[in-house]
Amino acid sequence: MATVTKVTQQKRPGRYNIYLDDEFALAVDEKILIDYNLFKGTELTESQISEVQAAEYEQKAYASGLLYATGQLRSRYQVYLKLREKDFPIDVINHALDRLENAHVIDDGAFAESYFQGVKHNGKFGKKGAIQKLKEWGVDYDVIEDKATVYDDEAEQVHLDEQIPKLMVKNQRKSKRLAEQSVTQKLLQKGFAMRNIQQAFQNYAENQTDLDDQDMEWENIQREGEKAFARYRQYTGWDLNQRVKAALARRGFDFDLIDRFVTDYQKNN
Repeated sequence: MATVTKVTQQKRPGRYNIYLDDEFALAVDEKILIDYNLFKGTELTESQISEVQAAEYEQKAYASGLLYATGQLRSRYQVYLKLREKDFPIDVINHALDRLENAHVIDDGAFAESYFQGVKHNGKFGKKGAIQKLKEWGVDYDVIEDKATVYDDEAEQVHLDEQIPKLMVKNQRKSKRLAEQSVTQKLLQKGFAMRNIQQAFQNYAENQTDLDDQDMEWENIQREGEKAFARYRQYTGWDLNQRVKAALARRGFDFDLIDRFVTDYQKNN
């Protein structure tokens, strides 16, 4: 039997040092201090001391999870991974997670809804991309499906109508076809629906003039074509022309435009 002879508060709020028989024994959270009545004069058996130590360990896991999940919503699985990083046993982690859920600190439903609302607002991902992220974070599919309705096609369309013009500018040195392929691939990777991407490209095309498109395409094929002629300068005649045309076709240029460029280049060089 050991007796608590002194209790001192640490500099860290809510932490206390416990002395048994005038010797430091352990440090505990305030909750453990109160739950186990660890005040001066309390007597503890060896089994009670072990129980206090186990409870303190679980409280430490709970406090770590609470700190991680406070200030930013986290899924249960995210908190689980964080506690595993700290080498807490799985049974201790699960107990801590249950406590955090009961205290509404973690709530996968609220987490999923908040994430969908955020992505709907910022357009970082499409709906499919948001769903994939939530799956990676361990949110149950039924929960995801229930909350996904907040992010509809209309919201996706708004973001795509904003993003496609910017992405096309970034790819403006490519042929129109290759630029559209690159932009489409990027948006698909971000989880936007193909039907919405196609509609956004139609909207984009309606705001472009044919003359602008033609001027840009001609400028691009001249730049790429001159590079191709320089690359294959060791060839001549039909062989040279075919190699240049093949190179430009791989770049996504229209065959009629390629023929026009090659003819124009040969006349002027």
